[in-house]
Amino acid sequence: MAKGKVLVFSGASALSLALAMALAGCASWGDDVSVDVASFTNRSLLQAVTRITDDGMLKSHPAVAPDGSKLLYTEIKADTGESNIMLLRNVNSSAKTPLVTTGNAYTPGWFGDSTRFLYSLEERDSSRIVRSSSAGGGRTNITRNPVGGADMFPAIRDGVILIQTWEGGAWRIYSMRENGSEITRLGDGFDPAWHPYDLKFLYVKGNPSGIWEMDLATTQETLLYDMPPFNIRRPQYTADGRFIVFQRGSEQMVSGVQVTGTKGFFGNLIKSTFTNTSGTEVRWQLFSITSDGMNESVLTEGNVDCYWPTLDVDNNLYFISNATGVNSNKTEIYKARLNFE
Repeated sequence: MAKGKVLVFSGASALSLALAMALAGCASWGDDVSVDVASFTNRSLLQAVTRITDDGMLKSHPAVAPDGSKLLYTEIKADTGESNIMLLRNVNSSAKTPLVTTGNAYTPGWFGDSTRFLYSLEERDSSRIVRSSSAGGGRTNITRNPVGGADMFPAIRDGVILIQTWEGGAWRIYSMRENGSEITRLGDGFDPAWHPYDLKFLYVKGNPSGIWEMDLATTQETLLYDMPPFNIRRPQYTADGRFIVFQRGSEQMVSGVQVTGTKGFFGNLIKSTFTNTSGTEVRWQLFSITSDGMNESVLTEGNVDCYWPTLDVDNNLYFISNATGVNSNKTEIYKARLNFE
């Protein structure tokens, strides 16, 4: 079977280009399809699967509030690449409220109180980390001066913020205090995600990318999982720390003829170049492993892309998929209950 090729790291010379790539690069080639929700999920592990939104807009970076009550996400205009942060005040309703409408805001992340959030705001060809309230109105700059060329994906726990930024031709992970002080480089990587209670976090690095864990007490790095030649993104611990959910490239059976194309993903400017033959194509799918990097399980599958997983404290999983229109780039938010018992 054909294999998906490799990570290609692009320079972060223009964040506006990254925004324009946001989800347009997730397009598939071939006939437009509409897929029933149950048909692309593992119903033994994902239960009560529902589609939350239904507007067909390009979406990325969903972040469910820790208490599970509401959800933030980035909405992208396909024609201009402008990105705004939207809020679902009720995670079971499609009614959305625009919260940040500057046209250059993205990658929201919640505080533990489920009322405030952090996000990346692009200004003057660089980006900074900003804090706002889900009630709306006002903003506080956390990083008054950008740490690197593209500060994004803020994750906060116990008053410490993790971010990724583009610096010296590579993605780096930094930590800082809640007020933006004590900025410290932790190492190479992207997509940082805190452990729910231990002093460690997950992140992604490598070519192809794998899931790594850093223990901040010792700064020791451990490679937990990789699956060459496929790329991995957005690892997230479950609330009890026992499992990790993530997205990975995966060969899927599709109908049609041989196609060659490129998929790009905003956030780390990674492109996966692939060729599908013999009825296969590389898709983003969701997987889980135990926290020691073992026992891989397939959560989604089929002729769709599923990506950007986010979890609440009750192990409800939210993710984005183009299952309602693969070729048209329609993307919607889905909800499912994880069942690892």
